[in-house]
Amino acid sequence: MIAGRTLTDQEAWWHEFRDEFDELYEGAVDSDLLTMLCNTMRPRAFNDDPRHVARLAHAVLTFERPKLAEAPPVARVHLSRTAAPRSMR
Repeated sequence: MIAGRTLTDQEAWWHEFRDEFDELYEGAVDSDLLTMLCNTMRPRAFNDDPRHVARLAHAVLTFERPKLAEAPPVARVHLSRTAAPRSMR
């Protein structure tokens, strides 16, 4: 409830998402970015905890790839020329 008005489920979800995301960025969130994120995430994750979705969005947006020297070696897949696809076995 805000200002004596009961929120719709969508409004409540948006407020929970916004509050969590704002806390994660210590109040320094661009309102246009926040609106875009919420409008993108809500239809896809409406049945999920909006605070959890905000933490996931924050993790994605702040993810830093390790430098090439720090990255683990890529697993290599060797395919035999004689190996038939499973559908043909």
